[in-house]
Amino acid sequence: AFIRACEKAERSILIVGWDLDSRVQLRPAGGAGSMPTALGDFLGALVRRRPGLQAHVLGWDYSLLFAMEREFMPSLGFGWRTPRAVHFALDDHHPFGASHHQKVVVVDDAVAFAGGIDLCSSRWDTPAHAPGDPRRLTPDGDPHGPFHDVQMVVDGETAAALGELVREHWRRSGRG
Repeated sequence: AFIRACEKAERSILIVGWDLDSRVQLRPAGGAGSMPTALGDFLGALVRRRPGLQAHVLGWDYSLLFAMEREFMPSLGFGWRTPRAVHFALDDHHPFGASHHQKVVVVDDAVAFAGGIDLCSSRWDTPAHAPGDPRRLTPDGDPHGPFHDVQMVVDGETAAALGELVREHWRRSGRG
């Protein structure tokens, strides 16, 4: 659903997450589709294909405690390797020991996803959560265990309100 919504985007894709990884595969190996499957490459291809489309990606500037579990230098995968229409920032405007824990995607203020799932390593799974599913891989190609969480999709006024929430979060992070 995320892929389909983003492929229809005309003006904006807003993403905020506790953990984001530009290398995360949006489709399992062998999945159908003509677009790149890694998140950073996917966003780059979308903004190249649709002039005027802007993508804003805001992640938590995490504690060193999480460094081994996260993409090394995400600004490379989201910022330096993507077109200028993909805006990436890490949010470090929090009290000591705090984080932002939002996981929201908003497309054109028309459709939004919110819940507990980050666009990062070790989150992809199927509803079956089958042990040993060979499609469940980290961006490095290592298998990971089952993962269960929920995400909702909304539209209309609720999606627009989530869009304003993400834009406000972007502004409060000192990015605009």
